[in-house]
Amino acid sequence: MNFTARRVLSPAFSALALALTVVGTFLPLFRTEEPAGTDSSSGTAYLVQGAWQASMSVPGQDEISAPTPPIGLSLLLAAAILLAAMVLSIRQAAIGRPGEAPGRTTLAGAAFLAGAVCTIALLGMGRALTSGRLRAETTPLAGTWLLIAAVVAAVLAAALRFGRSGAKAGPADTETPPSGVVITVLPPEHD
Repeated sequence: MNFTARRVLSPAFSALALALTVVGTFLPLFRTEEPAGTDSSSGTAYLVQGAWQASMSVPGQDEISAPTPPIGLSLLLAAAILLAAMVLSIRQAAIGRPGEAPGRTTLAGAAFLAGAVCTIALLGMGRALTSGRLRAETTPLAGTWLLIAAVVAAVLAAALRFGRSGAKAGPADTETPPSGVVITVLPPEHD
């Protein structure tokens, strides 16, 4: 892939990761189902976890919504880093001067987003632990899948920033001759 295509695709994947992260932040992340009582006739209680609040539904009672620890803040911080990476990449493409800031910012955004999404996934799946005879079952919802897609897009953006393009062939990249044996000749040493 040539350098011009990389300059266009990297900010595009950063923008996609940014959009998926912001949308995923406001969608439900997990749904946990567990028996409401000690026997199976009591029904099932549901807990829907989002980045900003959780809602619980227990048979025979009204639904309860409450704010949760703001796990969405880490996602919005990752989105801000991806926005900075996108702006720096577009600026670099417009002025045509090489620089390391867009690549490093893209890599930082991808790494931060991946860490935040892994942490959120572990928090959500931690509810599925069994306790005694009761068993909770956690299902990832649309927000989780969008966040995973955002991580993939951010990693692609970072990979495009740091991919090799037009590298010169060195001793390790020499072509293999028809005999199949590559012999590297070093310059003579001067004492």
